[in-house]
Amino acid sequence: IPYLSAETFKHEPLYCNLEEVYSKLFEWLEMMTRNYLPSEYEVLVRLVRVLPSKATSLTSPFLSLIINLNICSEAHRDAKDKDLCLVLPIRNFKGGSLVLKQQGLVLDLANGDFVVFRLAETTHFNLDYE
Repeated sequence: IPYLSAETFKHEPLYCNLEEVYSKLFEWLEMMTRNYLPSEYEVLVRLVRVLPSKATSLTSPFLSLIINLNICSEAHRDAKDKDLCLVLPIRNFKGGSLVLKQQGLVLDLANGDFVVFRLAETTHFNLDYE
């Protein structure tokens, strides 16, 4: 269920800045998802409609926003995440390519690039960065 986490309240000014700076980008990403992945988009929208609070997300139709700062993840699948994930790097680093194992892809994403994939079905991780 989408909700504001304790971290959001702890860092509320940062969250508000993200909302202000990236709101147009999130709107554009929603439009791209709706246009290019219409059936997947409808599934995500239906999930929001059945939630008790009818909550909305800053990153609609995606239900959450996770910010990873300075991490290098190990290979994993997110079994509890049912549908799509959108990865959008905001870069000031070198390396850190996103690896999608089953697809055999190593993606060196630049600012403005994004990728959508199924978290539960795809083993993913990022390479070392500097």
